[in-house]
Amino acid sequence: MMAHCLENKWRHDLVHAKYDRSSVKLYDERGLLDDKTVLFHAVYLSDADLDLLAENGCSVVHCPLSNLGSGAGLAKVKEMLDKGINVCLGTDYAHTDLWEVMRFTYYLLKIRAEVSRFTAEDVFQMAAANGAKAYQMDKEIGQIGEGRCADLVFIKKDLSFFPLLEKGDFSTILHNLLLYGKEDCIRHVMVDGKWVMKDRKMVTVDEEALNEKFAEVTEGFFRYLNKEWGR
Repeated sequence: MMAHCLENKWRHDLVHAKYDRSSVKLYDERGLLDDKTVLFHAVYLSDADLDLLAENGCSVVHCPLSNLGSGAGLAKVKEMLDKGINVCLGTDYAHTDLWEVMRFTYYLLKIRAEVSRFTAEDVFQMAAANGAKAYQMDKEIGQIGEGRCADLVFIKKDLSFFPLLEKGDFSTILHNLLLYGKEDCIRHVMVDGKWVMKDRKMVTVDEEALNEKFAEVTEGFFRYLNKEWGR
């Protein structure tokens, strides 16, 4: 089961006003919480909600950029991780820069926990392996290993990624990649062993035709909205 859950306060209040309990409690009463349950946002979880998600092996998709942009608030990611809840990362809408999502996740964790509590490795784990686990695909994707799908991103070697000082979990290549990596540092992408981008050019689709089609769909969408709104 997948659902947006307790994303903002008005949704929290709406459910409580009607049922006198949280969405998570309602799901639990109806047998909808298990290791196949994936809840998006989960900003307004109570301590009791956290316990229910942990007990049932549920996953939560943390969407920090969406939550901050909409004013929904900050999810209790530290508390989720402390209770062993599987937390992965998402964008929620058209904003799809996962580098920025990962950086925001890291910065927010530093605000809500001791400085040394979370590392870049924890964030990469949320972005890859934990996402695969949420969808019961952790034996196939999410990590590099024998028998797994070859889903690989090839990053241009950059001296800025190499640490000036090797200092534990802080000054490492992975830490610098998290903080300084950007979309344009990705050179090639492979999905299930097949190239989909080489030298930053898509090889499976006609980009120009795709962009033209996107512009056509977008124009039609706005024409519809303007008609509906009487503009």
